[in-house]
Amino acid sequence: MKKILVALPDGVITILNKEVVGKIGEGYSDTLRNIIINWLGEKGYLTKKGESCEQK
Repeated sequence: MKKILVALPDGVITILNKEVVGKIGEGYSDTLRNIIINWLGEKGYLTKKGESCEQK
């Protein structure tokens, strides 16, 4: 696993604090990880095998 530093605007942090953290993750890192993985899955970048759909 690779760690990545991300800078977010104050408005995004406010939304995370009020609406998201605690519902889909325990902290910022866990929440953002879940958001990114879910978005990638919805867009079809992930398959059950963990491969990109473009690799097929």
